[in-house]
Amino acid sequence: MLSLIAYLMIIIFMVLVITKKLTAFNGLIVSSIVAGIAAALVNGQDISIIFEWIKEGLFVSVDESGEVSLGTINSAIMILFAILYFSLMMNVGLFDPLCTYLIRKAKGDPLKILLVTVLTASVVTLDGDGTTTILIITGAFVPLYKRMGLKLSYLAMLIIMPTTIGNILPWGGPLARASAVINVEVNELFVTFLPVMLIGFVYCIFLGYFFGIKERKRLGYVAGKTEIVTKEQIEEMCNSITNTDKEFKRPKLFIFNLILTLLMMYALIEGITSGAIIFLIGTAIALIVNYNEKDQKDRLVENAGDALFVSSIIIAAGAFIGIFTGSGMADAIANSLISIIPESMGGHLPIFFAFIGAVACYALPVDGYYFGILPVVVPIAEGFGITPTEITMSALMGQAIRYASPLVPWLFLLIDRTEMTFGDYQKLFFKCAIPLFFIFLISSLLIGLFPL
Repeated sequence: MLSLIAYLMIIIFMVLVITKKLTAFNGLIVSSIVAGIAAALVNGQDISIIFEWIKEGLFVSVDESGEVSLGTINSAIMILFAILYFSLMMNVGLFDPLCTYLIRKAKGDPLKILLVTVLTASVVTLDGDGTTTILIITGAFVPLYKRMGLKLSYLAMLIIMPTTIGNILPWGGPLARASAVINVEVNELFVTFLPVMLIGFVYCIFLGYFFGIKERKRLGYVAGKTEIVTKEQIEEMCNSITNTDKEFKRPKLFIFNLILTLLMMYALIEGITSGAIIFLIGTAIALIVNYNEKDQKDRLVENAGDALFVSSIIIAAGAFIGIFTGSGMADAIANSLISIIPESMGGHLPIFFAFIGAVACYALPVDGYYFGILPVVVPIAEGFGITPTEITMSALMGQAIRYASPLVPWLFLLIDRTEMTFGDYQKLFFKCAIPLFFIFLISSLLIGLFPL
């Protein structure tokens, strides 16, 4: 009976989110509480027990050895302040000098322009927000691409591919959601997956090189002999970056902000302390040094929207996972599925799940995938000796093709800015993203992130 309630809880949540009847936040709360009440009644418990389950999901987790750790609140705090921090770094113009330097170095060479596009998009996407990346990069590069006669479809790909990888940063969303499900520190998952991400970025650079060579041939460009764009036009593009929100830029504090960011990244990768603490302190320092008291409030209010949206979902997931686990639904659904999986297939579950996850990432909202499917698969994998971290690494493979999905609203902004149809976008995207999926998969296997 518990397994039936669990299935219904997951189905109801996914239907509510997919049909846009409720937001992911409300869907997680409503479906888990209704299912929790039903589970308590089936277990013969007082329905007030659901509050204990929620509390454990949010605040406390006790493993088999008796070790106590924080629940999803830790992940929520990290996401909140990570997004705030990188939004602040965009405000102060930390990445402006690098972006404008790269643009000037390109000097109108199609190959260099496309490589610069990849590198600039890779820098801008560090804030984890796809909309911001699209607005900044298209604002800077669309006029240049049009003036040089470069294909805007290539611009779209060279924005979206680095954004695909940037989305897997700790503050991007999927990693935080997975962390909430398996109750592992976000920065621990990040460090584990980081080598695969770096290989993915190399692939993005290769893609820019490949497109750049094609554009050189198509336009008949000869290095040192052909001038497609003037110095004045290059400066116009640089100005479109440096003049955005100019009143918030702090160029005199560039060195300080750079050192602060590098120190924070070092602390995060080395696991010196929780990512939540790192970004909490870093955000406070950045606000104090860069802005006065009034501007500090304004920057927090202005940048809080995305931060609160994502972190609130992580907190709601804590309630969902707490009820799912505490009620016994997780064990019930795992046992029911393990019984129908052939023993010979169990050891290959990560590979199987990587391919299923690729389809799910395309067809489902990110919350439906990580909160609806991953909690079910984790205990099944454990039954075959596969750790939660290993199956989570497998679950990340599908992110390579996530941005083909029409369920990602800001994709239509990119498609509009680069003057493509959704069909043309998908055709080209799959040609670029399917190789990335196999790069993720093969490199993960070679590094040993999960077993074959």
